[in-house]
Amino acid sequence: MPIGILVNVASVFLGGILGAVMGKYIPDRINKALTSIFGLSAMLIGISMIGQMNSLSAVILSLILGGLIGEVVKLESSVNRGITVLAGHLPGSSLSGEQRDNIISMIVLFCFSGTGWFGSMNAGITGDHSIMFAKSIMDFFTALIFGATSGYMVGLIAIPQCAVFLALFYMSKSLMPLMTTGMIGDFKAVGGVITLALGLKLSKIKHYDAINLLPAIILVFFVSYFWGLLPF
Repeated sequence: MPIGILVNVASVFLGGILGAVMGKYIPDRINKALTSIFGLSAMLIGISMIGQMNSLSAVILSLILGGLIGEVVKLESSVNRGITVLAGHLPGSSLSGEQRDNIISMIVLFCFSGTGWFGSMNAGITGDHSIMFAKSIMDFFTALIFGATSGYMVGLIAIPQCAVFLALFYMSKSLMPLMTTGMIGDFKAVGGVITLALGLKLSKIKHYDAINLLPAIILVFFVSYFWGLLPF
């Protein structure tokens, strides 16, 4: 049973909804302070994941190709439009540009982090849910704060998160045996770069269209594998 995934999904849903309900009771200075702290935390997580990289060349090539694909298909713009349409059907969810940016950042952080992907696959193979339990604690408080500033949409991110993680969980027995240690390390590094970009964005240091980099998360497995076959 994907217990860890279900706990993680529930933490995002409950945190987001609770934050939206309680948002008016949380002072702006607390919201701003915690948003900056989460930005720093995301950067720390990203840096720690980048440190597990196996091949710098494979990671850079994956990010370049993934970023180009994301830009060509206008991935972030499409997600932005979808969020705006969906938000129009929710109570109290007239979104500002900053709120949309926050929700996009949360989609990447909750659904496409290297920790979540590896944790889901690891749970499917070994039955060890500890990674997902640890992720759930951080995700709950992150969803709580961003729910307070960006509304009910944050809680609804649990829906695509559940779909992505369950797919990885049930596919893991087929996928995990095909992966080398180097491929997993490069995958974590790509996830770390994207998470670092999110941290910079949340901290208002530098704006990145992080969703446009998401194709790199898939490409890195293939690039890392074929790069490892080269005789140098």
